[in-house]
Parts: sequence; structure tokens; C-alpha cells
Amino acid sequence: MTFPLDQVQTVCRMLRTKNAFGSYSEDVHEVPWQAGESTTAVFWCLKTMDTAGPDDDFAHPSTCRPGRACYRPDE
Repeated sequence: MTFPLDQVQTVCRMLRTKNAFGSYSEDVHEVPWQAGESTTAVFWCLKTMDTAGPDDDFAHPSTCRPGRACYRPDE
């Protein structure tokens, strides 16, 4: 599966993830973690250290975006 690099989503800088499976491929067009496409990924918020953010909404690339009250942009 390939993913256009110009379509990488902007997510909160406090969002973190860990995937159960990695890839050793050097293909730069793999789906980035910010897409939230992995079925094995676990996401959490660095501010709360939990799977929910400070506003009690899920920590996930689809929700941790600009417009959310607790969103923090990249520095």
C-alpha cells in the first residue's frame, strides 16, 4: 500500500503511538502512522499518559487535530 507524502495528516504533537508490527522496507510511500490506518497501533496522549486527551476524547490521529481544544501544533 502506498500513501502520497503530501497527504500526511497534521496531528497534535502530544500524540504518540506504538505499532505491534514494523516494516523493514525502505519504501518511503508506506502509510505514515499519522493516518491511523494500523489495526495494531496503540495511541496515547503525552499530557494525560492515557488513551484519552485532557478533554476525555480518544487519543487518535482522527481526533487529535487542529480545532480540538487541547491540540498542540508542532514547534
